[in-house]
Amino acid sequence: MHRAAGHSLGTGVGFDFTLAQPAKARQLAEAGGFDQVEFREGRVEALPAEDASFDCAISNGLINLSAAKRKVFEEAARVLRPGGRLALADIVTEQPLTEAVVCDASLWASCIGGAAHETTYRQAIETAGLRIKELRGNDYEFLSGQARRASARYGVKSISLLAVKPDR
Repeated sequence: MHRAAGHSLGTGVGFDFTLAQPAKARQLAEAGGFDQVEFREGRVEALPAEDASFDCAISNGLINLSAAKRKVFEEAARVLRPGGRLALADIVTEQPLTEAVVCDASLWASCIGGAAHETTYRQAIETAGLRIKELRGNDYEFLSGQARRASARYGVKSISLLAVKPDR
């Protein structure tokens, strides 16, 4: 791994609740010569990490799959150091979802069934003690007809968000 003079690279840590994914990731990292990454088994709602141990937490489309979003954001705030950043891409809605949508397994699989209302999502982040610095929409189109119809009806959309844990 290349390091510029006077610069130290940090360690990346990946989490997954299955045993297979971290094992596969470890093999790929070893084969690629990436020695500053580690992979742990754990749930995003209960991260196996010490308080204030990370500078940055990154998630790409994972949080909408959790039914306990508030707990996910509390965990992110817990493991971030003061000044640490949460950077994510996720799916949110402009209109609350009906119970029929939330209970549809195929809509969960297409990342719609678990999407939170955007206002509720933002409130969960801020209640956890993080400050939203930037939120923007992403170009995104769902593949299945059922997902596109639900997207049109409920204003389902992809967002990117940056939040910061205050320095206190």
